[in-house]
Amino acid sequence: MKHGTVSLLLLSACLVSSSMSETVIKVLHIQKLPQVRAIWQEAADQYQKAHPGVKVQFDYLENEAFKAKLPTLLQSKDRPSVFHSWGGGVMVEQVSSGVCQDITKAAESGGFKDTFYPAGVQNFTVDGEIYGLPNDIGPIVFWYNKELCQKAGVDPTQIHDWDDFIAAVKKLQAAGITPIAAGGKDKWPLHFYPALLLMRILGKDGLDAVCAGKNGGFTSPDAVKAFQLYKELADLQPFQKGFLAATYPEAAGTFHDGKTAFHLMGNWDITEGRSDAADGKGLPDEKLGLFFFPEVKGGKGKWSDLFASLDGWLVTSDAPKETVDFMKVWLGKETQTKLASAGLFIPMVKGTAAAIQDSFLKQIAQVVEKSEWIQIAMDQLLGPDTGLVFNDESAAIAAGSASPQDATKAIETALERNKP
Repeated sequence: MKHGTVSLLLLSACLVSSSMSETVIKVLHIQKLPQVRAIWQEAADQYQKAHPGVKVQFDYLENEAFKAKLPTLLQSKDRPSVFHSWGGGVMVEQVSSGVCQDITKAAESGGFKDTFYPAGVQNFTVDGEIYGLPNDIGPIVFWYNKELCQKAGVDPTQIHDWDDFIAAVKKLQAAGITPIAAGGKDKWPLHFYPALLLMRILGKDGLDAVCAGKNGGFTSPDAVKAFQLYKELADLQPFQKGFLAATYPEAAGTFHDGKTAFHLMGNWDITEGRSDAADGKGLPDEKLGLFFFPEVKGGKGKWSDLFASLDGWLVTSDAPKETVDFMKVWLGKETQTKLASAGLFIPMVKGTAAAIQDSFLKQIAQVVEKSEWIQIAMDQLLGPDTGLVFNDESAAIAAGSASPQDATKAIETALERNKP
């Protein structure tokens, strides 16, 4: 064989190899439900078919493992292209460290940004630039077991204020029923209580002022009052035995096994929570009900002010240019309508709420559309360091090892220490 022929063959082989090299979009998520993953994979298959040479790879980490490992992963060579985010101060810190990509132009292309509820996009915007896009919203509500409540003579539809709720807890205990399931080991399920009480007492402007450190911040009288009301609940010992050693899945299983009357949790509790029951099915619709967190007498917040996990995706700085293009399919109305109609999500895409068949999700979605204030989780809003202290202090109060004054002082100190 002539030297020139060999060279041509080698060149040809290199060109073929080059053309066959894949662009990989790596998605790091915390979604364990196979039904959701299957619909996501359909979107990936659709995109891959239309874009030869591009592969979408979904990588799963359990919620707590995700939080623990993400900082290291984002600094590694094997960082994801897209990763789960709740927005807030944690996101701001990630953007400031340079690991996230400004996708404003790509998101605005073709009006894609406008297909989402504005509040959803705003949650992933920093200094006017878009770094990510919303996926779904998970408002926190009280789920209740109709049979256990009926047995104790408790009517959850009549729980309007915090005093009503405390009276219901006492009535359940008098009937020999454990009132509430809680995943105390994970801490974030407990932080829902003081966070929602802060919302109900302070209202939006008041909570914004507290988080900005104004008028004493978390040590102000109204903020301390929220933790005081939470402590009064904890002092009743309303949670299941061993709640401080229980994870969220274990607490969800406890509730869906019919062992407690209430569970304060996001709307994912009717999918993920049910899957954590001993039979994998949990409470059927006819035994399940929900009500929104009660108001506090004299407080400025309303029952329709929602505290929610606003889930979305941030794009990393070196993600392939095809990433947002894929998101237009993955987070597009067609895919999100499938998730809505299957009762898996309340998507943040306009026009998908009408597809929700599940009566509970529909009830929540109707309030989402009308709500004037949607507050994200405090452990995300306040940033990783102060957020961790908020969760730690929430667990400490439940354990009886901290006073409301101790807790609020610790949070305020952390907030001052971590100011930019």
